[in-house]
Amino acid sequence: MMSNTNNNTNTNNNTNKTNNTNNNSNSNLPSSSLTAFERERDERIEKNKIRMREKLNELDQMKRRLIRDDYDGVGNAVNNDNKQQTKEKRKKEKTDAVLLLPSRAKSERSRGLPKVNYQEEKLVLTNDDDDNSKTKKMKMSLSSSSSTTTYDPKIKDGYTRKSAMTLIEKNFPENSVQSRDSITGKITFKNLPQKLALTFKPNLTPKEMIQAGTFGGCYFNPRGGKKGFLKREIKIASKEFPKEWFEGLDKGLYENRVYKSYRNLYKVNAGQDQYYWEEHDWINEQDPRGWFHWFCRFYEGRRSSDDERQIGRWNGVGGEKGRWKNNLLGKIVHSNKRFDDASISPVIRQTMLHWAIEVTERDCMKFAKSKGYRTLTTTTEK
Repeated sequence: MMSNTNNNTNTNNNTNKTNNTNNNSNSNLPSSSLTAFERERDERIEKNKIRMREKLNELDQMKRRLIRDDYDGVGNAVNNDNKQQTKEKRKKEKTDAVLLLPSRAKSERSRGLPKVNYQEEKLVLTNDDDDNSKTKKMKMSLSSSSSTTTYDPKIKDGYTRKSAMTLIEKNFPENSVQSRDSITGKITFKNLPQKLALTFKPNLTPKEMIQAGTFGGCYFNPRGGKKGFLKREIKIASKEFPKEWFEGLDKGLYENRVYKSYRNLYKVNAGQDQYYWEEHDWINEQDPRGWFHWFCRFYEGRRSSDDERQIGRWNGVGGEKGRWKNNLLGKIVHSNKRFDDASISPVIRQTMLHWAIEVTERDCMKFAKSKGYRTLTTTTEK
């Protein structure tokens, strides 16, 4: 038995040696004597060797970076607090970025998930007339204001007044509007839960908004403005609403195909387009053009399950604690200008006009007092 085992072992060794010899002899053969398959195999082997070297170099560099980040030049561990904060910051930035990815909106829409974004009012307005540094200085000044600071605006040369509020509209939809303040223009609505009725008081009517100049003149065109995220024609028509809303206006001021800033009251670009609204899921299918579409129908008397959400969005923009309303009031008061001076933040004014809001003298006086300013001007508002 022992002799047989040795014989088998010797036989195997001889076979392996023969195979190795054959392989070596193949590798030493000129490429012309190799078959096509053998040449292709050798090329793949060489490519894999190069890839492996590159990967090993990458791993080696990563190792060195990790060591350098964690230790100083003499091998002592460094303070990781700053590094941890940086990691957390990057993680948050990455998370915030993911929230804005169109693919996320697409996937959620395809799964039929209800998604409402209440953070619209927190978007930074673009193309504003004031840069960030001026805004920061203004905030610092407001926060440090004392009772000796005075808000007493005067009409000066070059003063440009612009207003959408006419207060001449007397015929309101009886099934929708309860009353309107004759000074501030604030509207009180009927058939609305009390908690919503107390906070939702826009001071412009749809007619005043349209007549003043809004949405670059293209809101009521089904294909007006930039094509939407959903790439469809919008179901909207001016003929759905009272003719007097559009009385005396050329159709180019409300049914134009292209957005033009000169058609706006403040002659500036303001707000986001249809694509942006749809991409961020701010659109409810019942009102495919957005908030103003909803407001027109609400004003005319329709009430729906979407009312609370739309009123919540309005409050975030121009309610008592609305971000952009208070932003504008701060700039007016800090500049000691009148409430209707169009030179102060025309972009924010135009944006608020799209939300049926116009700041009043009473708003400015109230804001100034809340910030510790003395007010000398006697308000004409009651």
